[in-house]
Amino acid sequence: MSLRRVFRLGLRQFAAGMLSVLTLGVLNRVMKVEFGLNLVVVSAVIGIHYFAAVVAIPLGHQSDRRPWRGYHRTPYILLGTALTALTTALAPFAAFLLLRTGASILAIVIGAALFLLMGVGMYVAGTAYLSLITDITEEQERGKVVAITWAMMMMGILAGVFLTLQVMERYTPQGLVALFVSMAGVLLGLTILGIWGQERPRPTERSGEALSLEQAVRVLTISRQTRLFFTFLFAGLFFQFVQQLVLEPFGGDVFGLPVKETTLFNAYQMIGTLLGMGLSGAWLSRKIGKKATTGIGSVVAGVAFALLAVASSGQYGVLVRPAIFLLGLGMGAFTVGGLSLMMDLTVKEQVGLFMGAWTLSQALANGLASVGGGMMHAVGLALFASEAGAYALVFGVEAVGSLAILALLAQVDVGAFRSEVGALSFQAFVDTG
Repeated sequence: MSLRRVFRLGLRQFAAGMLSVLTLGVLNRVMKVEFGLNLVVVSAVIGIHYFAAVVAIPLGHQSDRRPWRGYHRTPYILLGTALTALTTALAPFAAFLLLRTGASILAIVIGAALFLLMGVGMYVAGTAYLSLITDITEEQERGKVVAITWAMMMMGILAGVFLTLQVMERYTPQGLVALFVSMAGVLLGLTILGIWGQERPRPTERSGEALSLEQAVRVLTISRQTRLFFTFLFAGLFFQFVQQLVLEPFGGDVFGLPVKETTLFNAYQMIGTLLGMGLSGAWLSRKIGKKATTGIGSVVAGVAFALLAVASSGQYGVLVRPAIFLLGLGMGAFTVGGLSLMMDLTVKEQVGLFMGAWTLSQALANGLASVGGGMMHAVGLALFASEAGAYALVFGVEAVGSLAILALLAQVDVGAFRSEVGALSFQAFVDTG
């Protein structure tokens, strides 16, 4: 693929990065700090969209078997993006409803339903997008394409930060609505520009050769290494992403920072992430290997969480920005190493299926991390009777967890995976049902 085509393909990821800033960096902050809503409610309502990832495997498999006029991925990407854009434009009104009703049960249910629909759109589009990349790239160029599009998502996060600063330097209801409606249009426009014409129509696989959904799911369970990596990926991302709905409220509650300053947390983190990805992809993973790179990323992230815990408990504001940058550095190395391992732990004949499984693992980890962050904060508040102590507990748990998962990583073995799965005859699997 030409670089021009790769960069155009990455526009969808760029838009997804911008969207993540609004939902996880702005709306959660406004709901917690400006609206005074309970963080458990905020994290549960917003975080529920991750649980829509259960559609990743069945709909990813569906796109293999049921194309529209020969297009297997494009219709799913466009429909999923349209649903995501619509729910994005409506998201501020769900927040206003929670504020107006004092977070009534009905308002919580309506808000959660809206974000669940947003998640369905995101994961329908996202799974089909990963499958599209797999379909249109050669094996030897796939790593380069994934690295570029992933980096474009990081750049999208930075762009989302600066868009937020331009539209909403200080919180106003009108500014919040304008920001989300604008983002809905940007998401839809960039996705269409990015994927239009990328896919070529092709015939559907004959039903006699295709795995049913039940058989496809069984494929995922035949290897101990598959189950082990699913668990590692889930645990690693859980401990890294508990902070994603906590970090901005932490800046407001403990240090009294305005929306503008806490939104910049995303910039510090993403600059660190891009640097970590660049160093790891260009040098570290080649020098010490993918598995060791993943481990180093987890250790660096653990140290960053420990610094944030110290900063919160002692209200040492000077530590916050360096710790957030260090967190991004660790997450960048973890992403490069983990993504490379993920690509290695894939069966050639069923790439889309395994990608769906890894997507599900990541999304479930993100969803439970979002809810878990709010619950940990509530426990810390009950134990220490202070916001500083509550956030210190959250970051402390993340620090310990980021180091504990190294025991799981030590058991991941690509060679063992290939021995367990590589010789599998999928036609025989179908025949034996």
